[in-house]
Amino acid sequence: MNRGAFYTDGKMTEGAIVIAVSSARCRLFLDGKEIDCIVPSEIARRQRSSLAVGDRVIAEPVDDKVWRLITVLPRRTVLSRPDPLNPRVERLIAANIDLVINVVSIKAPPLRPRLIDRFLIATQRGGAQPAICVNKIDLAENRELPELQPYEQLGIPIVVCSTRTAEGIDALRTLIEGKTCALVGHSGVGKSSILNALDARLQLATADVHKKRGTGRHTTSASTLFDLGNETYVIDTPGIREFGLWDITPESLRQAFPEFEEAAEWCRFNDCTHLHEPDCEVKKRVERGEISPARYDAYLRLATESERSR
Repeated sequence: MNRGAFYTDGKMTEGAIVIAVSSARCRLFLDGKEIDCIVPSEIARRQRSSLAVGDRVIAEPVDDKVWRLITVLPRRTVLSRPDPLNPRVERLIAANIDLVINVVSIKAPPLRPRLIDRFLIATQRGGAQPAICVNKIDLAENRELPELQPYEQLGIPIVVCSTRTAEGIDALRTLIEGKTCALVGHSGVGKSSILNALDARLQLATADVHKKRGTGRHTTSASTLFDLGNETYVIDTPGIREFGLWDITPESLRQAFPEFEEAAEWCRFNDCTHLHEPDCEVKKRVERGEISPARYDAYLRLATESERSR
């Protein structure tokens, strides 16, 4: 990632990267330094969606300490979701990312494949590559993790690790090297702890999981980009308990399940939705165990949800 900048008439024309966003302000990386930047309201209004961590921007200096945002450059990839308060508005989680790592945990909180399915779809639609990181492997009674086999069969990289024992941290470090990555997942899975294990200099705040509910507390309140060196950047995102899908259509949902593709060629109807049509080859292969029943169930749930939201 090039942090260099070129100046014309006092304006920075290239190289600034958004590392944090707050109300009417953002923080930028520029030439190895962090800079405070004002976000004019007119820019926020005309942006396709709100300013995101990872955005590349053009800005100009106001004085020695503060800059003003001029424009947001075109995004290469995005990770987004519907605004929880207004589902008709897209909210960006991160931009210009190479890899979205869905962090899950063995226990406290338990592994939730349904959330994985949602993150995979959002990652695919945004143009980035997916990966799965299984934290707290030291708590596992069965290391085979059958819940993750469907994703392994899809060729999605899976790394198991433990921030307590440091198992798998080197493998994760190799996976992210030279990339801009986003860590996403349920509250309490240990995203901030993983970042601390990757780079002890960060010393990010962490919190224990609620003993009765098995859910985590939010120690990351807003997305933040960290420079781990060697052209490796990681965006720590707030933990979530639910994740809606932005602008999903029946066709895009079917495309998000690549294991259906070959079977769909043998369905009776070319436009088969794999829901209620007769002679659906996808459903036949699910019954024979050739397509994961769990993945098909995920497809059914998401198709129903998509229909209700239209």
